[in-house]
Amino acid sequence: MVHSLKLTSRQHTEEANNHKLSDVSKNPHCRCRIWAEYKLTTLAQVYPAWGSVIVTWEMCERFGFDTTAIAQRVHLVGLEGSDNLDMGLELQRRVIVPNGKDITEGILESLKNIDQFEQIAADNLDADRLREFQYRYIFGLGVNFVSAAYFEDRLRVGYVHNKVGVPQSLYQAAIRTLEYLLIHHIPQSIRGDPAAFDDLLKFILKIMALDMSLAVESYCMTEMCGLEDSLQNERGKTQRLRQLAITDWLTDLHNHAYSRHLLIQKLEYAQQYDAPLCVIMADLDQFKKINDEHGHLVGDHILRIAAARMVSGARTGDEIGRYGGEEFLFVLQDTDIDAASIVAERVRSRINSDAIQHHEAIVNVSLSLGIAQARSNDTVDTLIERSDAALYDAKLAGRDCVMLERRSP
Repeated sequence: MVHSLKLTSRQHTEEANNHKLSDVSKNPHCRCRIWAEYKLTTLAQVYPAWGSVIVTWEMCERFGFDTTAIAQRVHLVGLEGSDNLDMGLELQRRVIVPNGKDITEGILESLKNIDQFEQIAADNLDADRLREFQYRYIFGLGVNFVSAAYFEDRLRVGYVHNKVGVPQSLYQAAIRTLEYLLIHHIPQSIRGDPAAFDDLLKFILKIMALDMSLAVESYCMTEMCGLEDSLQNERGKTQRLRQLAITDWLTDLHNHAYSRHLLIQKLEYAQQYDAPLCVIMADLDQFKKINDEHGHLVGDHILRIAAARMVSGARTGDEIGRYGGEEFLFVLQDTDIDAASIVAERVRSRINSDAIQHHEAIVNVSLSLGIAQARSNDTVDTLIERSDAALYDAKLAGRDCVMLERRSP
């Protein structure tokens, strides 16, 4: 989605923004739309070089924040309810917009006293870019914090800090400084009303807790991935080549050959120890039509995002491979068909929970799945054949559903 911004004079823009903010209190139903316009205009004042904004949710997908996870995190820090959305507007209108420059300079000044940060900044950012980054962060604080866009920005903070080598302790110190400066700049008109001051103070603490939780989580998960990569590198060139040989280049799932290899091993184990084993065959619905209408670059992006959603919907230990094209194979060890159907339904729900966006293209995607449970006389081919037949039944049933294998008479 691309937003074009036409800038007027600063005085005219401020008057328009103040009018919009007053309208919000009268009509809460237009809150998110009005504030989105206000935020974009304010950011354009700060750095007019922004000509467009391309919205993607790569960080949310990477770290598993779908609509449900976002709602759970908002509830965890006590920010649910429209009153808190109103407080986000109040924080911007009464504290950040009038004092944004002073708050930003205060943060930068505190960071200058830390030698380690000075070196990191010198290696990665010039002073103007760092100041623009702080402006962007502050003018987004508390704005429609229940949205995927807000979570995307906050998750990216931790991810980027990890990539450029900023220690967590420095980020946490900067957050505490920002928290202090926000409280310090609460105007006297609010301080004189104990109830209003208490409400705004609580909101500041909660919104900062939300931001810190997201940044720390993405930082730590990125760090863990980095450590795993380092360990992998230490195993030498042979191990790296082996990993490439078993991984699908586009989705980072197992490739076809390795998926079958795993299934052979797990089927032998299941038959030897009389343990349940299920296979799920899944296929993205009408994927050829998506490629024809939007092109293969969009199709590739959808495959990557769909793969990430499959991983987040499956359980730890479930094996997932790209079996071919838009078809995927799940191998669920120690799992009977009833438990497998729960996993399959959760994966199906994750896939179609939100449309997938790639630049201007917004595509609704669904998944059909077929499940088969291993039998004592099964081979890999017969087991896959039954799950494939169940998948075919799911297609005939209208797609976007889960079907179990046909029972033997």
